[in-house]
Amino acid sequence: MTDKLFGGHYPLLKQALHACALRQEAIAHNIANVNTPGYRRIDVSFEQFLRAAQATPLQTTDRRHYALPPSQNASPQVQEEDAPMRPDGNTVDIDYEMAQLAENQIRFHALSQLITGRYQSLKLVITGGGGR
Repeated sequence: MTDKLFGGHYPLLKQALHACALRQEAIAHNIANVNTPGYRRIDVSFEQFLRAAQATPLQTTDRRHYALPPSQNASPQVQEEDAPMRPDGNTVDIDYEMAQLAENQIRFHALSQLITGRYQSLKLVITGGGGR
């Protein structure tokens, strides 16, 4: 129902927000394991997520079938990253992780502001715009 109220981009915004939350967890794991020998950093790739989300919808084989919108076909995945290894086998660079953390926080804030704006627009329509 919210998809019809907010237009076609709402599911994509919702999925992107979920991807940000998942990436936040991955970065937190990396920071927590910065001194763990043999630990390999993990990440969530937004670029792959966005490519999958913008792909064409699934084709249907019958006119009664519903094709899922592209954003519902995409799901962000946590994956191990190939990075330079330290002598102890750990691949986490704390400076890089802190930069990724800042970037992810900015992205999360921007996405949440977009979704908030959509809810505020709906509220304005429901209340008649005057707020009286």
